[in-house]
Amino acid sequence: MSRFNTLSEAVNALRARGYVNTFSIQHQRVYCSELSKAIPPTQLTLLERHIVPSPASRGGEEEVYGFRTEDNTLGIMTNIYAEYDPEGFLSVFRQCRQGGDRGAQA
Repeated sequence: MSRFNTLSEAVNALRARGYVNTFSIQHQRVYCSELSKAIPPTQLTLLERHIVPSPASRGGEEEVYGFRTEDNTLGIMTNIYAEYDPEGFLSVFRQCRQGGDRGAQA
């Protein structure tokens, strides 16, 4: 797992490697604003997970995830939604497939 000092640094590194879409959780589903569509969590595979320090968050750190869809679209999600709805975040996140090569131990 790579070590990043800020959320911005982690996001920029993922974007440089092709994770150009942004995935967010809305109403118990994953939404991609760039593609203007909802993606069922069961169609996402977690490829990367990075933890970065964040004094402003409850736990003192934030997480950045790199996902791939079934049609090989790469996107980024953070755990920021978990600050507002931890149970909802976990419910959606647990439906995603685990896989990949870079610290995908979520």
